[in-house]
Amino acid sequence: MTVVPKLFGAVVLAGAFTSGPAGAQPAGTADEDPQLSVLIEEALANNPDIRGAEEAIWAARNRPAQARSLPNPMLSATYTNDGWHPTLGTKDMTTLAFMGAQDLPYPGKRGLRGEIAERDADQVAQQLERARLSVAARVKRAYYGLVLGRDLLELIREQEEVWKQIEGVARARYVVGQGAQQDVLRAQVEVTRIEQARTEQAAEAEIRVAELNRLLNRPATSPLETSTRLQLRPLEETPESVIVRTVAISPEVKSAGVGVERARLAVDLARKEYKPDFSLQAGYMNRGGLDPMWQAGIGVSLPVYRKRISSGVAEAEAQWRSGERLVESVRLQLRYRVQERLAQLEATEKIATLYGEGIVPQDRMSVDAALANYQTGKVPFITVLEALTTLYNDRTTHVGLLANHERIRASLEEASLEETSGMTPAGGTGVPGGSPAGAGSAGMSGSGSMSNR
Repeated sequence: MTVVPKLFGAVVLAGAFTSGPAGAQPAGTADEDPQLSVLIEEALANNPDIRGAEEAIWAARNRPAQARSLPNPMLSATYTNDGWHPTLGTKDMTTLAFMGAQDLPYPGKRGLRGEIAERDADQVAQQLERARLSVAARVKRAYYGLVLGRDLLELIREQEEVWKQIEGVARARYVVGQGAQQDVLRAQVEVTRIEQARTEQAAEAEIRVAELNRLLNRPATSPLETSTRLQLRPLEETPESVIVRTVAISPEVKSAGVGVERARLAVDLARKEYKPDFSLQAGYMNRGGLDPMWQAGIGVSLPVYRKRISSGVAEAEAQWRSGERLVESVRLQLRYRVQERLAQLEATEKIATLYGEGIVPQDRMSVDAALANYQTGKVPFITVLEALTTLYNDRTTHVGLLANHERIRASLEEASLEETSGMTPAGGTGVPGGSPAGAGSAGMSGSGSMSNR
């Protein structure tokens, strides 16, 4: 009869093991994680999206010189014959002429076209900055997704050990006539179900490794180490400072501002269309043995179709005003996105704190009480099962909230105008055991996955 208390001592030790935090928390913050910093640097150096954006900038920087250059000169050769038979050198009107012409836009037009091309290149440069911010944020999200997967795998391993000890206790009680065979069988079911959760979560971790390798431009199966564990890192900046900083780094805001300057230059160029363009011509006519002839001339385009020009000016001015409205629209949209993410971040912090400091510790006390009462025969085995299932479900939700907190922080740093996906639901199950009544298990992958936005 002494075997049962001895086995329960082992379970109590397991309970002490589960009473720690979701994962050992290293000194410092995740921002100081050297492994993540190395991965981000590698991605910024090797990611093909960034390389492609750099080549696009190189192409755009070569356009201003083209826009400022003169049109190509025109050269022509003409033979004029007086009579049916060749008479070069014998008749005055027979000539072999070489002509040249050069178009000359009105002063200032070429310079404006070059400046407009420079503003276009500046906007392309913002595409590179957007690619860099997005790649860095995607690396962070994938990295913390991998950390989440490995933390959950560790949680699964811990839960498996606990369920094996619980199975031993139930079996011992059954042997001495203090428990039912159903208790043993149900504990065995929970142990078996662990393998399903391990398989699902291992696959999720492999997906995150593949995602990181894609971002780093590495072979898909390259191994990746993680040197941190999930922990809550409250945001220390004030909301207004976050908004100011995000607006300052936003490529979309900068691009819209450059677009306004480009539109202003386009208005100046449209007004230049009221001015005429010029054309210079020169020619040499050889007449064989007779004296040669030459000619020179100048042509002027006549901007007589004023309605077309005024319509072009009105269009350019409207686009200028539209660009100014776009800047304000982008700023408002970005502020909204920042406030949205800050609200999600604050809510996630509060819920994660509630789980870490309230719900999970209470769950552990509930497990301890259920184990003690089951040992003395005061409660049925289903009470222990419910308590353990609730504990691990809540621990999984807590870890998922910590990972979601990091995802939202990455989205804040990305300064994107795109929508951020919602928070991890606080009540979702994620650990094998599901409903103690036998309704099935949700599996760990539910709270283990992380959105890319």
